[in-house]
This record gives sequence, structure tokens and C-alpha cells, in this order.
Amino acid sequence: MRHADGSTTRSRVRSRAGVKWSRYGPGVLAAWVADMDFDPPAVVTDALREMVDNGDLGYRLQADELAPAYADWQHDRYRWRPDEGRIRTFTSALHALETVLWTTTEPGDGVVVFTPVYYPFLESIAGSGRRRVDVPLDPVGWRIDPERLDAAIDETTRLVLFCHPHNPAGRVFDDDELAAVADVAERHDLLVVSDEIWCDLTYERAHRPLAIADDRFAGRLVTIGSVSKSFNLAGLRCGVAHIDHAPLNAILATMPPHLLGAPSTLGVAGTLAAWRHGAEWLAWVRAELVARREQLTARLGDDLPEVGFDVPEATYLAWLDFRATPIGGEPSYRLLKEARVALSDGAAFGAQGAGFARLNFATTADILDEIIDRIVELVRRAG
Repeated sequence: MRHADGSTTRSRVRSRAGVKWSRYGPGVLAAWVADMDFDPPAVVTDALREMVDNGDLGYRLQADELAPAYADWQHDRYRWRPDEGRIRTFTSALHALETVLWTTTEPGDGVVVFTPVYYPFLESIAGSGRRRVDVPLDPVGWRIDPERLDAAIDETTRLVLFCHPHNPAGRVFDDDELAAVADVAERHDLLVVSDEIWCDLTYERAHRPLAIADDRFAGRLVTIGSVSKSFNLAGLRCGVAHIDHAPLNAILATMPPHLLGAPSTLGVAGTLAAWRHGAEWLAWVRAELVARREQLTARLGDDLPEVGFDVPEATYLAWLDFRATPIGGEPSYRLLKEARVALSDGAAFGAQGAGFARLNFATTADILDEIIDRIVELVRRAG
């Protein structure tokens, strides 16, 4: 059953064929991959349904509308007006990221990541033969250490992959941290790729696009955007990138027009509907996420205080530290096998993630309570 506000029942989310609920079977509560358990905006599904009902699945020219729609969305919410002429379409954020990585660096070049970090970043670096340059975040508050960052740079470092807001720590980096990145990028002539697909899901602290955070990013920045996280539309496979880097724009201009592919007609239509008409739904889902974040914070504080937890400033992901518990050696494995709860393995996010697990709290209150109940029961039983 789907409710008018976009919320869902347990039977509805379990009936979906997506990987979140299908991968581990019917007895497992899913809180791993970053999909929400809320129905996407009706303005999106109505737009897609109208196309399907009309058999309107042929060629369309709407892809040209993505740049102005993205620019309007960024300007209206964050007071940044991207240059529409520098916005290119991609099939996903990772498609854009890997395109930049392959075209601006060479095998063996250093690529900076602030770890723990979204593990496909690490896979992209390894798979392309580039050299990963780990800059661990401070585990007390998950802040960027400017001295640690500067010390990690050498003459073969070429690029910084920046997750802003940060996945999995849920940080909204402050002006001092952003200034430290800008300083290092300018002094060492580094390109910065800022994945900002979580920008709409912040709480007390507002998102600030890197493009307007510091003048030193000018001319050396790629900003990636998508509706995938904000509107629960990852399967539509549509993203954009604002490329403020003349050498990269010159390289892309020489490529055959179809080499990089393009988002589908449905992906474009759904993205446009979300950016143009989805603000009301986004306000609703943000309120739901605030409630789930408060629920998780209260439950862990009351029932499982030995699990370390910094309340996230953004995203719907909780980065849980199980190292002080009896299951701290391999928490996600034991939770899956013994409690039938699927969380993301912290070790996949980098060496700093050992003993951690990432929990997705974008679900209904009753499902989240049962997830926490199962975690508490296993930790108590294991002790």
C-alpha cells in the first residue's frame, strides 16, 4: 500500500525487486545500500507513467533542459548559478567521476580521498590503475586535518575526490575545512572532483557548493549532481557535472559524440520533474529523515551506548562504531548471519572502517525499531 504522503508499508518495500530488499532474502531487514524505503515523488512517477501510457518512449530532445534545470535548482537553494555551458550530462555520478579520472590522470598518478569514504571511489581508483592517497579524517568528529592533507601530497598527486556532504560520516564540512582543501589544490595545482549528490539532505547545517565556498577552486573544479539520493531515483541513471576546468572541457570536446553515452529518456524526464516540481516532496522526506535520525539517536543512547555514533549532519546514513562491543571484529558479517540485519561493511570504506558498519535509516519507524532491536539483542547475546 502506498500512502498519499509517499510513505510505505513493510509489505510494499519487501515486494520490490531492487537489490536493497532482494539481495539477502525475505528474512533479512535491509539497511545497507543507499536507497530510501519511501516512494519517490508522485510528480516523477506521474510524469513517467504518462509517457508509458502514451507509448511515448521514442527520441526526445529534453536532455538539453537538464543544464538549466540543474542551474535553477542550485541557484534557488544554494545561491550558486552554474554556467549552463559547462554542464554535461552523464548516466550517473560515478560515470562522471570515472570519466574525469580517466581523462585527466595517468596510471600511477595519485588521487586523494578522505577516508573512510564511499567505497566505489576506492574501486574506481584501483580499477583505473591510479594510486590511492589516503587522507584519514580525524575520528573525533570526522574532520579534515589540514596538516595531514598537505603532508600526503607529492609530485605525482593530480586529483582530489571529494564527497561533499560526506558518505559515510555524514559530515557537512565547514568553511575552515573547505579552505584547507582549496589551499592545497591551488598550491599543488590539483583538480578537485566534488560529488555533491547528497547536497539536499542536510540537517542543521546547510550545504555550501564547493564552487562558491572558496575562490581558489575556480578553474580546477568538477561538481557532480543528481536527483538519485534526494528523490530516491538512483535507478533512473541520470546525472550532470559542471566542469570548471578548461583542459578537461577541451579533452571532452575532442571525443566522438556518443562515446560517453547519455541518460535515457525516462531518466531525463524523471530528473526534470524532480528538480522542477519536487520541492514539496523533498520537504516531506527531510522531515521524515529528521524523525528517523532522532529515533536512532535515542534508541542507541538508551539501549546500546557502547556503540559509537556521531549524529550525521547530512545523508540518511549512520556510521556506527562497534569496536567496543563483542561483535566489533566483524560487525556487519555477524549482524547479517546471526541477527538477519544487513548493514554495509565498514572495512569496505577504507582501513579506518574496520569495526564499523554503515546503517541506512531512511525507512519506516517500525522497520527501524526492529533493526535496532535485532542489533541490541545480538550484542547482548554475544556479550
